[in-house]
Amino acid sequence: MAGGRQLHFGAIEWVELDEWYRGRVVLIGDAAHAGPPHMGEGGCMAMEDALVLADVLHQEDSVESALEAYVRRRRPRADWVQAQSRAAAQAWVLPPAVRNAALRERGDQMFRDRYRPLVPAP
Repeated sequence: MAGGRQLHFGAIEWVELDEWYRGRVVLIGDAAHAGPPHMGEGGCMAMEDALVLADVLHQEDSVESALEAYVRRRRPRADWVQAQSRAAAQAWVLPPAVRNAALRERGDQMFRDRYRPLVPAP
């Protein structure tokens, strides 16, 4: 117990929130949109979030409009990355013979297809 409150520690592989901010408090990275680590995207997405947040705070007239712009810009990409990460996680549990054959046949192309949409700036 810390300060009279119980703490829960456990694995969290998925965070999907309706709201990424409330008032002037904004969540970025895994706090807003965590997914399984199968694309190695956690730290990168947090850095992109910070970059976009700084950009919209500089461009918009108010904090509220900046936070709305942040969510509009980031949510589609975060949703796409979560879906891709979920698909990669499903591939890991395929029978090894099936997974390995698919990777030998199309692994390089699947890798490029999965990551190419992340090349443009967020």
